[in-house]
Amino acid sequence: MNKILQLITVGILTSTVAFSQEMPNKAKTFGGRDQYKTFSVGINAGALTPVVLTGGSNDYTNWDANIGYGISLRKQLGHVFGLQGNLLMGDVEGNNNDAPGQVLNGYKSFKTKIAYATNLSGIFNLASINFLKRENVINFTATAGFGLIAYAPSYVNASNAIIDWKGKANGGNDYIREAYIPVGVGAKFKLSDCMNINFNYLMNYIDSDNFDAKYAKPNSKDVFSYSSVGLEFALGPKSKPDLTWANPISTLYDELKDSTLREDVQKLKVRTTKVEGDIQDMKKDSDGDGVADHLDKCPNTPASKKVDGAGCPVFIKE
Repeated sequence: MNKILQLITVGILTSTVAFSQEMPNKAKTFGGRDQYKTFSVGINAGALTPVVLTGGSNDYTNWDANIGYGISLRKQLGHVFGLQGNLLMGDVEGNNNDAPGQVLNGYKSFKTKIAYATNLSGIFNLASINFLKRENVINFTATAGFGLIAYAPSYVNASNAIIDWKGKANGGNDYIREAYIPVGVGAKFKLSDCMNINFNYLMNYIDSDNFDAKYAKPNSKDVFSYSSVGLEFALGPKSKPDLTWANPISTLYDELKDSTLREDVQKLKVRTTKVEGDIQDMKKDSDGDGVADHLDKCPNTPASKKVDGAGCPVFIKE
């Protein structure tokens, strides 16, 4: 944990200095994704518990909260969607302290060590708040993905003996490996153009019933949650804004409000009017002989006269 706190402190100082040295350039509405920073890396820490908000507490009457920690790497593909890879580690614990004699079906408590829980998730930006500044400062997000978890459960039985599953499952491998599905919500708060602080709640559904060292029901699946706070740092040139905080409406408004753009539009209108006038002049036929004035070599020809392509009378011998 000390290393995590040190990384967070260094990140805050680095991002603050970078922000004070150089402001990012203004993005264009149709300038494409290359004008933004799209990669970011994050560190986080929080509480791991064997319960989720959708219900269920695995196979024990009580749960404990343990410290978990992780890292993330995100690629923002657009204003509302990005892909993020996550790595999580820590311990999950529960007990039967509310059961008679603090024992239920021969189990008193469990502790599961998560060697790693890695997943690839989609991050959806659900809503933004800008406090009338036309610049996003809070993003509310939802996430869902698919991953692989490696864990080693152990439990304390009624005789206070510790039964450790590590090295006894999957042919003697140190850890049990299962697929899992992470689903959650979160909020991002912008601290600077280089850094934001994230609050997330993640529910994890494991494709197994032995996460808590106990097979209770044939068709049940174990769960655990991760409530975390972390820092995220945008990667890329300082001159580029972060796509996470892009506000297309604000960008378009700024472009329309720009006096230079209005002057360019006015000049375009003048040029268009001039071109339209030139076209009308080219079509003008003063003597009505069907040949435009700028091609008519015999102006003022009576309208009743037959003329050639140059606008001159044609004399027909009888």
